Amino acid sequence: MQGKLNPIFVNFMLAVFCGLMLIWFFHSSVQSTRSAADNINNLLYYPEFPARELRLLVQVADNWVMERRGLLERARVLELENIALRTALQRAGSPRPVPQMGYVGANVTLRYPNAWWKEVRIDSGSSGGVVAGAPAMSDGFMVGRVSRVGENYAWVELVTSSTFLLAAVVTDTWDLGVINGDDNGNIWLMYMPPDKEFTKGMLVSTALVGDYLPPGIPVGMVWGPGEIRDGLMPLRVASGARLTQLYSVQILLSGAPGSQGGGL
Repeated sequence: MQGKLNPIFVNFMLAVFCGLMLIWFFHSSVQSTRSAADNINNLLYYPEFPARELRLLVQVADNWVMERRGLLERARVLELENIALRTALQRAGSPRPVPQMGYVGANVTLRYPNAWWKEVRIDSGSSGGVVAGAPAMSDGFMVGRVSRVGENYAWVELVTSSTFLLAAVVTDTWDLGVINGDDNGNIWLMYMPPDKEFTKGMLVSTALVGDYLPPGIPVGMVWGPGEIRDGLMPLRVASGARLTQLYSVQILLSGAPGSQGGGL
């Protein structure tokens, strides 16, 4: 019985041998495995390429939108600060030449149903002295601003448009904000302090903006406060003009005494 091998020793040696064989096998197949993985990667490159490029494009576009939004907001804040300083100078009595204002009458010739609260076309253009940026009036209140001008026509962006932005003040308190529409017939005075008390009926008029758009043009009256967001409160503004029945307007012209056209 002493000549027989111990079964435990035999099993141990077999296990060691199998382990060495596995190590040798995997070591010798590493190169072939890498080659197979490279081949699979090359095959998947072309199907994955459009998806990867699209993802990269979406990321770039998202970053661009966020950066542009931040720049626009910063520009809006700087513009408000600039207007506030210029308005303060005006209130302090700093001399500033007042432009001579004339007006030209124009009829509304087109108003698309799907853009009812955004813009209208009028039948007077550059040949009549109309310039981009000039305010459009109706019933003594500003209803919009000339956005595009042709020789015999022009387009007026309405105060109810969501892209309309105009510096304005509550004349009773001299609080400065920005007029903005919502494309649904509503007008808002944005960025107002929530701790101030604004009474219904207070007049809202243009701030000191430029030669084509002088201060003091009535826009509407305070109707009521809106929902406070980010520590600021929007004010609902009721237009003094009949925006639902806008058949004609008066375009204010700066420094054009010869354009003192007749009324509508």
